Amino acid sequence: MVSLLDLSLLEVAALYRKKDISPVEVATKTFERLRTLEPQLNAFITTMEETALTRARQSEKRFMQNEPLHLLEGIPYAAKDLFYKKDSLTTCASRILKDFMPGYTSTILSKLYHSGAILIGKNNMLEFAYGVVHPDYGQTNNPWDVSKTSGGSSSGSVAAVASGVGYFSLGSDTGGSIRIPASYCGAVGLKPTRGLVSTYGVFPLSWSLDHAGPITRTVKDAAAVLSTIAGFDPKDPHSKAGSISAFDMGSFGDSVAPKIVGVLPDHKLKTLEPDVQKVYETTLNTVRSLGWDLVEFEVQDWDRTEEIVLNVLLPEAAHIHQKWIHRKEDYAEMTYRQIEAGMKQKAIDYLNGLRDLRRYTDAVSTLFKKVDVVLTPTVAFPAPAEDPEIGSEEMDEMQFTGPFNISGHPAVSLNMGFTHDGLPVGMQLIGPHFGDMELLQIAHQLEQTQEKVLPSILSGLQGQNE
Repeated sequence: MVSLLDLSLLEVAALYRKKDISPVEVATKTFERLRTLEPQLNAFITTMEETALTRARQSEKRFMQNEPLHLLEGIPYAAKDLFYKKDSLTTCASRILKDFMPGYTSTILSKLYHSGAILIGKNNMLEFAYGVVHPDYGQTNNPWDVSKTSGGSSSGSVAAVASGVGYFSLGSDTGGSIRIPASYCGAVGLKPTRGLVSTYGVFPLSWSLDHAGPITRTVKDAAAVLSTIAGFDPKDPHSKAGSISAFDMGSFGDSVAPKIVGVLPDHKLKTLEPDVQKVYETTLNTVRSLGWDLVEFEVQDWDRTEEIVLNVLLPEAAHIHQKWIHRKEDYAEMTYRQIEAGMKQKAIDYLNGLRDLRRYTDAVSTLFKKVDVVLTPTVAFPAPAEDPEIGSEEMDEMQFTGPFNISGHPAVSLNMGFTHDGLPVGMQLIGPHFGDMELLQIAHQLEQTQEKVLPSILSGLQGQNE
């Protein structure tokens, strides 16, 4: 029997409306599982049980009074610990901000508060979302194999969702930090169109590349959350006024018309590990079985995308951290080295990076005149024991994700198979700007070809009173 905690967000929302279960029951069970798994996962920095249960009781009362309620009413969720919540600890998994209490709440958390969703805590992450674990906080482990990393930098967010500790979480993505851990942990990770979801009140890494988005267990859940958090925000200078299609729970998931799917030529895929290659080839066969056409594509400067990312990211991150540059001992060693590298970056390299970003964005946008979506592996390898360094030639995590932080196109990772030893392998779909809902409709069709499998960390919980 599947636990309530392993159902989808929308399945729980439907049970609430039938009054088969209550938000108090679900929130209580969520914290019970959190306490059980946290020693193995290390997915949370802060938990908010008292306030969450208060919110759950208020939500239960509204359901009993048959008030018209938002789809996310009563749904427990978490957020990466760089989303500001007024007067609540927001550490960015750093020693620098270990006592930081923001004076205001991020736009995205405000929207979720007003939807009736219930924040259960703030998730562990890589220090300042910069690709390195701070020793004060430690690595978040993978629920499929706790000897592996969950990935980053939205590490705790993905591990929690994959383990049924909350029905969704919020992450940030500058080079793949939502999609990479989603691939490692078998979750759905969405990087929306740049500017679609406000980053006001989200501690930045690189304002030109940062995106905020949801991590869920199903594509349809991601669409439901996106419909709540999307929208222009005058407080965010990077917010855009474009709109996306509305989320219709009834029609979402209806079969979509045959699609033209862009794929990379084989010589761009030589880095794939054998297990990832196998899942990728199986996914291509699945695409063909759906009646969709595969078309090879090439984009100018694809092979330079990591260079472009670093030319933009390093100086912007250094600008953000310059006021703490004298506190070397408070940073993880590798984080500080990256900040130092950004301080030494030449202005001409940064300006060239911004120019290249604009050119590359135009090139990818032109591609979508020929194809409906692009399909790539999310990462060339499954979850390693530890997070690779940014810029690692041996283990380049951003090879397939970083290009779409540059271009700002929506991209979603979903699980499409497993390695020989049972680790998830994600595939990435990318769509045109503000085509987020259409992209998710297509991803949903692929997702429907897969069987639901629960992480190994949950095997010992089966049969317990959840």
